[in-house]
Amino acid sequence: MKKIAPFYIMLAAFLWSLDGILRRELYTIPPATLVMLEHLVGLVLFIPLFPKAWRNIKQLNRKELGIMFAVSILGGAMGTIFYTAALAEIHYIKYTVVVLLQQTQPLFAIILACIILKESLNKRYILLAILGLISAYFLSFPSYKPNITGKPGEFWAALLALGAAVCWGASTVLGKLLLQKMDYFSLAVARFCIVVPCAYILSLCLGQSFSIAEVTSSQWLYLIGIAFSAGAVAMLLYYKGLKNTPAKVSTLVELTYPVSALFIGYYFLQERMTIVQTISGLALLIVIFSLASFQDPEKTEKKTHD
Repeated sequence: MKKIAPFYIMLAAFLWSLDGILRRELYTIPPATLVMLEHLVGLVLFIPLFPKAWRNIKQLNRKELGIMFAVSILGGAMGTIFYTAALAEIHYIKYTVVVLLQQTQPLFAIILACIILKESLNKRYILLAILGLISAYFLSFPSYKPNITGKPGEFWAALLALGAAVCWGASTVLGKLLLQKMDYFSLAVARFCIVVPCAYILSLCLGQSFSIAEVTSSQWLYLIGIAFSAGAVAMLLYYKGLKNTPAKVSTLVELTYPVSALFIGYYFLQERMTIVQTISGLALLIVIFSLASFQDPEKTEKKTHD
């Protein structure tokens, strides 16, 4: 399972890249309300998992329950709301610029993984991490710098993307910590259960209340599409992979997302790929697959001695 676990994360990251296309069609729904609705639809898919997940959740102590709420609020509510709000500003800038969040998230996750999870960094990993981050940067910014136009929406889109990066980076590390105590599906169910009321409260606080009756039939179809792709299904795959993958590896394997986003931008949004993006995409894929088969030399050596 440990050998194939990173590939579950890769698949989840691919599904996340579809999210930008589906979510953009829901721009009339306020971000907080949209997050609540998509998690509500996802909960319907999780109904068969409720009994076993509840038994696992009841075994957690107060500290672990606190971490579970932090993972859900940071990763499920705040991170997704920031990301959704960034996409709402997408008409000011290119879709790929929002991928800025995928270039900064690993930095936060790696630092927290070292501090909280005590994960070590060897030379091979550091080299791959640097190559991966550089490749991701030029994948998003083939002209060597962000496409700055000076429009207000562009600044807020980048700032919101950075906010999502911080939230998701912290959520990855705390989720890995919690998966040492509970099953992956239980954490996914708990996360969706917590996000729904949290997103609703945030929608009221932010003045983003929106009547469910105003959601059109086509928008409900998009919400169902998110649940079966970038939402509930992707979350199950992600936590299944994260349970047996170091957080420092997981956060870089997730860079599968910008590679997928590149092709989505090309095929669906008519954003042309440059030679720099093509080379960066190939380099990033090499890094991702190298990390997917990554094994900590210290642990391998210890296991051999044992």
